[in-house]
Amino acid sequence: MKHKSLYDFITFYKFSVTVVLLKNILNKLNNKGFNENMCCPHCKSDNIIKNGKYKRKQRFICKDCDKNFNSLTNTPISMSHMADKWPLFIECLIKGLSLRASEAEIGVTYVTLFYWRHKLMRALKSTENNSFAGAAEADDTFLAYSEKGSRKISGREPKKSGNKYCLGEDNKVLLLVAVDHRDHLLLKASASKNSYVSLIYESLGGVVSSNEVFCSNYNTFYKHFANLKGIKQHFRVSPYNRTEEKNIDLAYRSRRAVETWLYRFRGIASKYLNNYLSLYNCLRKSNLDKTEIGITNFMKALRYVNIKESYASIRALNLAH
Repeated sequence: MKHKSLYDFITFYKFSVTVVLLKNILNKLNNKGFNENMCCPHCKSDNIIKNGKYKRKQRFICKDCDKNFNSLTNTPISMSHMADKWPLFIECLIKGLSLRASEAEIGVTYVTLFYWRHKLMRALKSTENNSFAGAAEADDTFLAYSEKGSRKISGREPKKSGNKYCLGEDNKVLLLVAVDHRDHLLLKASASKNSYVSLIYESLGGVVSSNEVFCSNYNTFYKHFANLKGIKQHFRVSPYNRTEEKNIDLAYRSRRAVETWLYRFRGIASKYLNNYLSLYNCLRKSNLDKTEIGITNFMKALRYVNIKESYASIRALNLAH
């Protein structure tokens, strides 16, 4: 095939590679052998067999409940009219593209992509399962409270650049970052005033053991949490008393990585912040060095997400807020 310009050749080559990539990913997901530990999304039974194909998608039937399904039933993709576009959408998420840039790449309006993103994030948030082992570290930062996208904002003065946030100020969001030495990461955010101790206890209470070492920064609410939890080996680390054994370097690096990732969105409504943190955690666990592997692992992980929300239900929920 002859191309009129170098741009046409690059565009054609990119399109051809993308088509091959999509076919490889979708073929893998439709293969029962690739989907190890696959079970019925309705009754969770693993007594399933193949049951023909519909629109080139492998169907399965459960021998216990006699219900049909495919590899994406009850996942965020299942009720989409453009399911074949999701691998490209996930690739754009991995690359950190904006909704407008993703629209140009995928050919789907940015409004639809907005609801795809939130449907995906709500599903990921419902499957969080953090369990720490051994010593843990915690760090935090404060982000500006945001009502981005809201059409009803009243009683707020114009923003000023260069705001510094400290304890006791309004219009701030606490971002908690906790990590152990086995790459388990917990991310939580709270926009509620004077709820820091409750956020810390609810988030860390079930994952940090009272018999293990717990290092944190010098904020007072960690001291309150350690007293409530009965942690005897709690070390409040500052630049003046840190050692090689007692520090929060890992938590600090994780916090900086999260802040850098959040910055690419140029502002996130505070009510959605925890959803974005769930997305970051899932992306972090995927193999992002190789695009095909990363997208495949991400979509494979979505198979274990059980969600029945549709575009319309997500839209109604967002409008209600």
